[in-house]
Amino acid sequence: MAIPHLFRTYGSNAVYPSGLLGVSRPSAVGLAHLLIMDATTTPSTDPGRPQLQLIEHCLSLTELCAHLQVSVQTIYDLRSQGRGPRGFRVGRELRFRISEIEAWLARMEQDDDQRHADGWPTSMRSVLRAPAHLEQH
Repeated sequence: MAIPHLFRTYGSNAVYPSGLLGVSRPSAVGLAHLLIMDATTTPSTDPGRPQLQLIEHCLSLTELCAHLQVSVQTIYDLRSQGRGPRGFRVGRELRFRISEIEAWLARMEQDDDQRHADGWPTSMRSVLRAPAHLEQH
């Protein structure tokens, strides 16, 4: 509240008397604790304490699309159809774990293999199927 009052009193371009705003401390004083701090880490030897695991690397939606050479809309469409990779939001950006992307690509390959099992796309199988009276029972 004091700063707006100073602006109203002295104006925005005024030179303020040094005592009004207070004295800032030297920067070396604020960082003195860093001089004695040990930044090395050692794993815990306590068997009851769980070990930290590294966070798995993730790709943003933009990075995934660039890697797969597809548009952002393609990934959105696949996800809305239930055929896209599982992801999560960090702020506004979608993120995807590398393991989830690999599992999703494996599922896509497996689905594609099943769809083309006998060499013809699913849509063509019904066209090429023999009439019911010619099929062997």
